[in-house]
Amino acid sequence: MRRGRPFEVEWREGDTAEALKGAYLGERDGVIRSRLQALWLLSEGRSLGDVTAALGVHYRSVQRWVAWYRHGGLAVIRSRQKGGVGQTPFLSAQAQDEVAREVGTGRFRTGQEITAWINQTYGTHYRVGSVYNLLARLRCAPKVPRPVHARTDQQQQETWKKGA
Repeated sequence: MRRGRPFEVEWREGDTAEALKGAYLGERDGVIRSRLQALWLLSEGRSLGDVTAALGVHYRSVQRWVAWYRHGGLAVIRSRQKGGVGQTPFLSAQAQDEVAREVGTGRFRTGQEITAWINQTYGTHYRVGSVYNLLARLRCAPKVPRPVHARTDQQQQETWKKGA
């Protein structure tokens, strides 16, 4: 025996079970696809508990998705993004491009040098770990040759490489 009032959704015109199933099957984004599948299963008359069990999501998530649907239909279901916009970057897109170009020249030997240059040039307060994260996002890394000992005999090494 179930308690409370029955869970009802007032479906919008054109949002039939077949239309929702088609939207679900045609969606490529996995997050939105799960939301559309939940709506489709609910439109077929399944209970909220059955839908959450079938999808492996929390009960409250499906309730939230239905609230979004009630507020704005499928457009809102598709437009909602998980998470937020994040912190605004310390550097503009142009400054990030300049950093990538400068690092690509090979002028820096350490992350500390890059950090000091960025902080001085752009007046920011980056830390070394944050600079490494920035470099990863920019898909660049400080590439420098391996250090060479002061007493290394380059000629002797070249001769050895040639097999003499």
